[in-house]
Amino acid sequence: MQSTYNDCSEIQGQTINGTWDMVVKSCDIMIENIKSKIDDQCKLNSNVIRILDIGSSHGRNSIIPINLIISNVLKQFPSQCFEVYHEDLPENNFSLLFKEISNNKNSYIKLSNQIYFYGIGNSFYNQLVPSNTIDYVFSFSASHWSNYNDSFHYDPDSVSVCRKERSNEYKMYCIDTLYKNFSLRAKELKKGGIFMVTVMNDIESTPIENNTLYQVFRLSKTIWKQIANENLISMNEVDKMILPINFYRKDEIDEALKMVENDYGLKLVTMEQHFQNISDNHSVILSDLEKSQILFSHLNAACAPSLKNFIDGDQNTKDSLYQVFISKFNNHIKETPFKNIDHLFSYYSIILEKNC
Repeated sequence: MQSTYNDCSEIQGQTINGTWDMVVKSCDIMIENIKSKIDDQCKLNSNVIRILDIGSSHGRNSIIPINLIISNVLKQFPSQCFEVYHEDLPENNFSLLFKEISNNKNSYIKLSNQIYFYGIGNSFYNQLVPSNTIDYVFSFSASHWSNYNDSFHYDPDSVSVCRKERSNEYKMYCIDTLYKNFSLRAKELKKGGIFMVTVMNDIESTPIENNTLYQVFRLSKTIWKQIANENLISMNEVDKMILPINFYRKDEIDEALKMVENDYGLKLVTMEQHFQNISDNHSVILSDLEKSQILFSHLNAACAPSLKNFIDGDQNTKDSLYQVFISKFNNHIKETPFKNIDHLFSYYSIILEKNC
């Protein structure tokens, strides 16, 4: 991820805040499951408690739920030892992640001298740790990312397909993608372990012209084509620019959950739908331009590394061309900001518990 991610991840942080009651509930379940395995509940839990963070990026948002988990455990086991694993793709800047964890005054490592943290440079579509070793795994604002599939993700007019007709093939692809994510987490969890995940939802009733994210993605492709017309980048590079994102429908989520419970004993505890608004963390009324700028900065922080991968040349070339894109995009929204973007998308918050 790019170096500004921590400063431009407010929307992702809102996802955690919006599901805080469920984070607390899931933590309580994990602690009760751990206590049930200890004969004398006044004794120290001799086993290391391991936490796995999926899609950590640079860590600022990750610190929030980990603080809660560790502090609540320490209330009952003051000398407990913890290991925290932060996962992201290999191209993530793990140096920034480690600096954030080490230097942030609110970091979870300030809670005890028995906390150890590690980085995992791998896709969460692979198993990340040995089986039956994790007590709590969470994934906020990450599960919509998929492995690229040209058949389902290509759109000549947009860098991402936000709304796609559900052919039987695409529907099965979405179910299988969710199932793979869920089943890998089930393998990693201990019995009684918890998986807390958010899944972005495709609301069928929302017309495509009212889908703000799709408007941003369409405009992104348009501006890249303008840059190609100026001979700064080839049209072939622009045509290949794709963000492999899936917006899942409720029946697809339900089917994947049913399959993973049958196959791995990962049982649904609760699932709630939430709506993401861009004004949630702002006490003042924002103009359309201010909302547009905030939205672009947040999406850009998450999407820039993927889009840069399609640009030929060394890193300096990629960075300089991307700055041209940012400048042109910002100039466009200054003249024509997006309208009616308070409601961005919906997502389901899900707590799963491994029973076997």
